Amino acid sequence: MTPKSFIAFSAVTAIIVAAASFVVVERYATSTFVKEKEPIFPAMHDKVNDVTEILYEDKQVRIAVARRDNGQFVLSERHDYPVSNEIVRELVVGLAELKVLEPKTKLEKLYPRIQVDDLANEKSLAKHLVVKGKNGETLIDALIGRRNFDTTGLTDEGRYVRRVGEAQSWLVAGRFDIPDQIKKWVGKEFMNVDAKRIDTATTTQPDGTKLIVQREEKDGTRFKVLNVPKGREVEYQIDVDNISDGPDRIEFEDVAKPGEVEFPKDKIIHTTYKTYDGLIIDVDVYPKDESKSEFWARFKASVSDKAEKKDEIQKEADKINAEVTNWVYRIPAFKYRYMSRRLDEVLKKEDS
Repeated sequence: MTPKSFIAFSAVTAIIVAAASFVVVERYATSTFVKEKEPIFPAMHDKVNDVTEILYEDKQVRIAVARRDNGQFVLSERHDYPVSNEIVRELVVGLAELKVLEPKTKLEKLYPRIQVDDLANEKSLAKHLVVKGKNGETLIDALIGRRNFDTTGLTDEGRYVRRVGEAQSWLVAGRFDIPDQIKKWVGKEFMNVDAKRIDTATTTQPDGTKLIVQREEKDGTRFKVLNVPKGREVEYQIDVDNISDGPDRIEFEDVAKPGEVEFPKDKIIHTTYKTYDGLIIDVDVYPKDESKSEFWARFKASVSDKAEKKDEIQKEADKINAEVTNWVYRIPAFKYRYMSRRLDEVLKKEDS
């Protein structure tokens, strides 16, 4: 390479390196200096403690949350079922701290790409969030779009946002997660009977057929089917063993008052769980709409006459009933399966 060629090559290399450095700086500078940016929701700045209502909507669910006079936040359209005040606080603070990184599209046809199009659109994936303060003052009315994981720095993610009524969309940065399911607002299981405590479980189908299982060893995980017909065998042992997980750490997908959800007698599946120490859990489950994985359940706790520490178990049963007596719950599909197994489902097919 001649000296002249070398100089030219070096100059080109320097330009490329400088350009690359510029791109890197441009890409990351917005998040590095995010604290210098303006908040996307300025009305929230000094009114975090004034929030009284939150409305979340997407194409699948509507969740309304309100603060009552005692300071407790509740599901206001679900008979004031209490939610976690800590989860509400984390959301509100996170929203108040969201900072603008850069403006994005104003074109309506491009909104779906970043998921900030109106929910009126059939295929919209946006999340509509409304936050109100004292006297009904609207602090936030916005469409929250998809995440942007290119954002770095002190924040853990970026997100696209468009304030309702405005054409401009924005890329913002901050730390927040929208509870987009009811169970995420509640933040806890409504029942938790450790699967390791279960001794027996009896499931009765609407036609009267039963599946009766019992743990083989108190410290073991394997269950045996007590009513296997002569000449038949269990096919998948795991389908028998996981029946005990039914009342263990149950979260709900929706909640209603008794009577709001019908439990038809000809479709109810009943399961009775009995623990070694004398707790009895009775469950009615109802497959309201299997195509939509909509399964409802109601629960009741009681105490066996054979319980050795009857007073202690009675306190546990009373605590469970205080939680579940006035509610029916939409439960996850996998919990429904654990509590509705049929005898013929766990057995090998008969030879034809």
